[in-house]
This record gives sequence, structure tokens and C-alpha cells, in this order.
Amino acid sequence: MSNEIKKGLNSGILQGVKSGLGMSNITSGLKGGIVQNIPDKNKMQNPLNLSGNKKPLIYCNADNLTTNTGTVITLTDLIGSGFTLTNAQGTSFTPDIIVKDIFNRRDSLDFNNAASSLYPTPSLNFNGDSEVSIIMVCKLKPIAAQVFYIDDSITPGGVDLSMTDTNRTLRSIYYGGQPGSITNSQYDSFLSQGESSDWMILTLKYRLKQPGGAGSEQEMYVNGRLQHKLNSSTFNIITTSMTSGQTFIIGNTSITSGTRGNSMYLGSFLLLDYWMNESEQLRLENYFKWYYGNKF
Repeated sequence: MSNEIKKGLNSGILQGVKSGLGMSNITSGLKGGIVQNIPDKNKMQNPLNLSGNKKPLIYCNADNLTTNTGTVITLTDLIGSGFTLTNAQGTSFTPDIIVKDIFNRRDSLDFNNAASSLYPTPSLNFNGDSEVSIIMVCKLKPIAAQVFYIDDSITPGGVDLSMTDTNRTLRSIYYGGQPGSITNSQYDSFLSQGESSDWMILTLKYRLKQPGGAGSEQEMYVNGRLQHKLNSSTFNIITTSMTSGQTFIIGNTSITSGTRGNSMYLGSFLLLDYWMNESEQLRLENYFKWYYGNKF
């Protein structure tokens, strides 16, 4: 057999292997599991660069602490909004920092007992607002416990996000109505065991209106996938803005006497006073994928 024929056969075999691999969508572990770069920068939004009416109310993460005495933890206000998160009123040694716990060797906060909580300082005031959006990078624990809570004096705008069981089923309850006539809608997650037990980008959006009909007052996403399994709903829009007296807590339902902690590990927390549209949500979620170097 001539060298030319051998060369042609080898080239054909190699090309066939290359084509087969391409068609089978096999990618390397590095490329498939790690996001080193997001090529299209137009699809990534750094929260630090948001300004004007798009500037976050809170952006903090476990990698940046202003205070850590062992008892009191205060996270750094990364965007200069004047708000940060602390547990200064707490009496327990929690949440605790876990160094290099997340992808990309990032730190996390362990909400490790029933009294664990973080809350804004100074206190937030949503008076007049009708929308709230939240992005958290977190890892849930297998326990019925609290993830996030806004008590709007039990009037329109209250949020209760918790896990209902040891399978880490998330339940998002959004309150409407008015004193003496409270209504709510409740939606559950439907995650696989693998999804619910790993680090996730948890995105939540709430508004005191229903532009898309029943159910459009709230949305919950895990890693960009909508979690909207109806549990129950009597939701009714009466008042279209929140009041001024909110209790806003991460990881519990009370700052000083909570019993719903021990719920999760927290990497980052972002709070906006508007409903993110699809493009804004995608770009912010892509930022956290880049920051943690993982596709989630």
C-alpha cells in the first residue's frame, strides 16, 4: 500500500473520530464544569456597576467582612448603598465563616444553629415600593428551616421563603390583601436530590400586581430554571405598595429569638427594589457563575 493511500486512510479515520465526538456533544470536564470566561460580556452584569434606579439596595458576600469578632459578623457593603448585613443583635456565635468552601475557593457563612440570622443595618424601608428581587448563592441543609423572611407588618408585600422538609423542598409564600383580609400565594420547588443538595443560584422575584394573571405576582428560580409548582393561592391585590415597617431577615423569622435557623450556607446576597426582567436576571446570574467559576 502506498504512503499516499495510508495517509488518506489515516486522515479519514481521524476526521471520522473528530466528527463523531463533535456530534456526541462530549466536552472536557474543565470546559463542561468550570466557567473560566463568559465570552459575550454583554450577557454578564457586575452588580458593582449598576447605578441610578437600578442600583442594588444590598450586595454582600462572605468573602468580604467588615467585622468578625467570633460573635458579631458584619458583611462589607460592596456597592456603597449604605446598607449591609449583620448579626449584631444576636447572642450566638453564628453564622460562622468557612474559608474556601465554594467553587473558586470562595468563602461561605454557615447558619449553624436555630438562632442563626442576618439582617440589614440600618433597617430597610420599602415604603411605596411594589417590587422586590433577590439573588442568593447558597447551599441548603436537609432540614425544615427558614431561608428568607420579610414581615411587612402582615400587610401587602410579606415574603416567607422556607424549606418544608428534609428533601429541601423550597416553599415561597407571598402575602397580599390588608389587615383582617390577608391573602397569599404559595409555590414549591421541584428539584432533584442532586440539584437541591448542591450549591445553587437562587433567584426570587415578587410584585404587588399580576400582569400575567394569577401566579405572575411571584417567581422562583434555581440555577435559572423556574420553580413554580402551585401549592395554594388566595392571592388578591388590594394595596399596590408596601408599608414602611418591614422586618427583613435572612435565615430566620426573628432577629433575637428565632428558632428557624440552621438552614443553609450562604455565599452571596443581592437585593433589588424592582422586578428584574429576563435579560437583567440572565446577566446577573451569569455574573455569579463567573465569580464562582462554576456553571451551577
